[in-house]
Amino acid sequence: MNESELKDIFVSSIESGHIIDNKGGNLPFTNPKAEIRIKSEGYFGQFDLVLAVLQRNNTKAYQSTEHIGTYYEILMRTGQLTEIARTEKCRIDHISLYPVELKSNCDTLDGRLPNQIMNGILTFGRSILVLDKKHVHKDSLKFLRLLPATIIGYTGIKDRFRVLSVFDRNINTGIFNLSKRRFTKTLLDNGIVDGIDRIYLRLLTLQRISQKIVFNELYNSNPGFLKEEIEFLHQFSTIKSAMTYRKQIASYIQESEYKKMTDYL
Repeated sequence: MNESELKDIFVSSIESGHIIDNKGGNLPFTNPKAEIRIKSEGYFGQFDLVLAVLQRNNTKAYQSTEHIGTYYEILMRTGQLTEIARTEKCRIDHISLYPVELKSNCDTLDGRLPNQIMNGILTFGRSILVLDKKHVHKDSLKFLRLLPATIIGYTGIKDRFRVLSVFDRNINTGIFNLSKRRFTKTLLDNGIVDGIDRIYLRLLTLQRISQKIVFNELYNSNPGFLKEEIEFLHQFSTIKSAMTYRKQIASYIQESEYKKMTDYL
């Protein structure tokens, strides 16, 4: 079948509760009690489908150590979740977003697939890959299970799908995942001794804010800054940032002129 047909059957499977999950993943979108909103060609066509799973209950997931991922999801995707919560009249900690990439029998599995999965992870922190029956075989799954995505395969029977592998960890680190130990050593090697913890935390905050701004530019949505993030940006604007890069670079060039290659090894 083609992509459009696969999409229709997969949506039918979700609505009918016909996704077989025997991997113990306990995936929210396979729970018949969950409310699911489905957006085709979500985020300006970036994804084949985007699933919004609403699990209305009295549990404050962001305060539970078992659901620490929910806390970070709210922190990183405040604008997206707030917009959905306002429409659905529910709490933002009851929403989970899942981008879906479909691969029909007419599609080929090539080098674009890892990029498509990473696009989902960078936007929503997770990714789902749905395969048509042709792609569900031993050789392809050896490779596909290495990808950070939950993989669902079509069984070939009506609208029945099966969960083939589960990767439901919500990835919330930024593009640059700073190692605090290496970061501390780098600062110490450069003579910076005081305030290392504060510098580290502020760089992480700046990275998170930068990521929100990037999403806003890509998808023309509200990044949903928290009050503390707005205050951080106000304080950030007071830092004197004028630096004489040109003189310093010229000095480095002059110093390197008389050095041998082995001096750098």
